[in-house]
Amino acid sequence: MGWLPIAGVVVLWAGAAAAEVGMRALAFTDPADGGMTRAVVWYPTDAPETPVRRGPFTFQVAEGGPVAEGRHPLVVVSHGSGGSAFGHADTAMALARRGYVVAAVHHRGNAFDDDRDAGTERMWRKRPAQLSATLDHLLAEPELADRLDGERVGALGFSAGGYTVLVAAGGVAELGRIAAHCRTPPAGERFCHLGNEETQARVEARDPRIRAAVLMAPVGVPFSKDGLAGVTIPIRLYRAERDEQIAASQVEGLRDRLPMPPEYEVVRDAGHFAFLMPVPAAIAAEVGPPAWDPPGFDRTAFHERLNTEIADFFDRALAIERQGR
Repeated sequence: MGWLPIAGVVVLWAGAAAAEVGMRALAFTDPADGGMTRAVVWYPTDAPETPVRRGPFTFQVAEGGPVAEGRHPLVVVSHGSGGSAFGHADTAMALARRGYVVAAVHHRGNAFDDDRDAGTERMWRKRPAQLSATLDHLLAEPELADRLDGERVGALGFSAGGYTVLVAAGGVAELGRIAAHCRTPPAGERFCHLGNEETQARVEARDPRIRAAVLMAPVGVPFSKDGLAGVTIPIRLYRAERDEQIAASQVEGLRDRLPMPPEYEVVRDAGHFAFLMPVPAAIAAEVGPPAWDPPGFDRTAFHERLNTEIADFFDRALAIERQGR
């Protein structure tokens, strides 16, 4: 459901760019239990880029460089269940080159290095709270706050991250719908293998600061039509045509229940993990399913288009004016 293991993975993001990209890590209090959670932030900077290694990843960034002058729109990112703050690094860096500050929360309790909450009510409750806590911290961080435009905030979520963003956008999740769905799941859908516990709890945690959202192969089944009535921000919604984790009915049902029709695209021949950053072919077998794509699908080419589409959407939805465009 959106994890990206890091053992043996080396990815170098380099090449021509319109702006330099800075990167820094933040740690702050997890509102769920008072522990420490963290986020990775990418942003435009005037500092020179150098190769920076994080675990098995190598990024071409200005680590710890100052945020470029001005007030920048902000995008918060929520990864899939068992995933990582680095799972959408190429998209985050593409947005940073367009002038955005991008913060990817590492969902403590539902990440690759700590997945103890997977499938539990705690997981579904904690994720939206962690996303909002990331926003709280960014907008109060002394070195960042003066460079952020708090009136232009978007959110991007993949798989369980899509659920997370929907709750923050005003959706009310009815967790009992998950268990009901999983009693007779669609053929071939692996979503129910997460082991969702029986609960009738509702999760409501709207964050009014979020003004637009991109949802990629989101978990949609917890949301009824009434539960989505409060989601009135612009949304761009993606479905992977050959998704083996999230059935088409989850995404299409979500599309049909949203009160405002989203921008909607079915990505032809894509599997569920197509939205994660591309992994070099030489290590795809070692990485496993998150690196695999259906035959004939070119994830690298798709991401060149995807990253532009996402940046263009946020520009439109957040009313970002760019000289010469």
